[in-house]
Amino acid sequence: MRKTLFLTTLATSLATSVAAQTAAATPATLRLTVDAAVTMALEHNLDLNADRLDPQISDTRVAAAAGAFRPSVNSSVNSNNQLLPPTSLLFPIATQTDVVTTNAGVSQKLPWYGTSYTVGWTTAHTDSNSFLNSYNPLLQSGLSLSVSQPLIRDLRVDQNRTQLATSRTNRDIADTRLRESLVRTTASVKAAYWNLVSAVATVDARRSALELSQELVRVNKAKVDVGSSPPLDLVSAQAEVAANQEQLIIAETAVKQAEDRLRVLIVDGTVRENWSVKIEAIDSPPIATPSIDVEGAVTKAIAERSDLARGRKDIDNSQTALLYADNQRLPDVRLNASYQASGLGGTQVLRTGGFPGTIVGPGAVTDFGSVLGQLFAHDYPTWAVGVSVNYPLGESPDRAGFARARIERSQAAERLKSTETKAVQQVRDAAWKIEMNAKRIETTRAARSLAEQRLDAERKRFEVGMSTSFLVIQAQRDLAQAKNNELGAVLAYDLSLVDFEALQQAPPAGASGSASAAAGGR
Repeated sequence: MRKTLFLTTLATSLATSVAAQTAAATPATLRLTVDAAVTMALEHNLDLNADRLDPQISDTRVAAAAGAFRPSVNSSVNSNNQLLPPTSLLFPIATQTDVVTTNAGVSQKLPWYGTSYTVGWTTAHTDSNSFLNSYNPLLQSGLSLSVSQPLIRDLRVDQNRTQLATSRTNRDIADTRLRESLVRTTASVKAAYWNLVSAVATVDARRSALELSQELVRVNKAKVDVGSSPPLDLVSAQAEVAANQEQLIIAETAVKQAEDRLRVLIVDGTVRENWSVKIEAIDSPPIATPSIDVEGAVTKAIAERSDLARGRKDIDNSQTALLYADNQRLPDVRLNASYQASGLGGTQVLRTGGFPGTIVGPGAVTDFGSVLGQLFAHDYPTWAVGVSVNYPLGESPDRAGFARARIERSQAAERLKSTETKAVQQVRDAAWKIEMNAKRIETTRAARSLAEQRLDAERKRFEVGMSTSFLVIQAQRDLAQAKNNELGAVLAYDLSLVDFEALQQAPPAGASGSASAAAGGR
């Protein structure tokens, strides 16, 4: 009884272990619709994740340009110790002077009208044995305010405001590039998906051709065995089987390659486990002919295409540069105004007799608060107002810069026109391809149906001895080619739909990057 229980437990454990090993060895299958594949790509595509960082980088450039208008605070503390030798009758002994100076200030360039200002506050504490000083220690404080206002040049626009406007426009351009990357990624995923669907259908067609050729081998072998057919017919049929086996191997490899191309687009390829997941495309390719609104598609492309949006933003940048260059040709006339207030205090030195007198001791003390009071009471103010003019004589670099900016503005406008013309042509061309490939599906489907009828007729004639093995093999080849042509037409139609949709939102990535090019060689 114990032995039986042990054997039962052992068998159960072995069965569980074998099942677990089998499950581990069998790769998981990911069943995908085309929309699910696009969603996965938008979440996991590595190139797209990198492109999403471009607008953030542009944000930092905008912040850096805007930083030119933020206030700047400065401060310093300095201590100076000086010992002068007795150099004259006024200084019969060495003069010791200790000065501690503190400075603090704020400066800013305003984002309006080119105005800039500086506010500064200075204090100094001086301790000296010089008998010429009226205060010892001496307290000094000063408050200053200066404003510079351009009146002609740099009034409407200056270099910093131009840089800020350009960086903001470039930020919008970064958005168009990201949108373009999204459109191209979506188109690439759809193209890869339909290529996988077509590759799987090609495997089925090649397997069907192989089965037909194997059936002919069985029939010919039976006939050769009874002597009703020459051995050459069997050899020809066997050669056809070998050729179809080769085509099936190639088609099966193409499926693996198509899976990998789709896998790279929709999952993180750095995770090794993702490469062992089998992808099963469950959507059938669309083959119904849609109604193509060419004029509506052209209108949408002109309004929404990312390259046209970039072209308009390039015109904005060139217009900003033109305004700045035009402004720099004007004379630099500035209104400069400044105000300074001073305060003085400390311990007064009392003297008797004539000049320079004899120091008899300390006098009244003016504290630091009183010194600050002198500043804000405007006891010792100094005002200054002036106008400065700077205008170069002769031909200046600013004039050449304006001429260049004007030409670049015209160039940007012409490039936009050229891009718009190409966009219209590309959208119309994609629409004509949809119509062409829809008609190709009809003709290739009819050709495949006729090839099936011909093969059926040849097989019946062959069975009654009215046809030859060569004609049956030729009919099988014609049917395989007809099926391949039909699959190619369906794939070309699906990819032309992908191109037509994408070209309304973004330009083609290039001959090798378009969805139509992805069908090359098929």
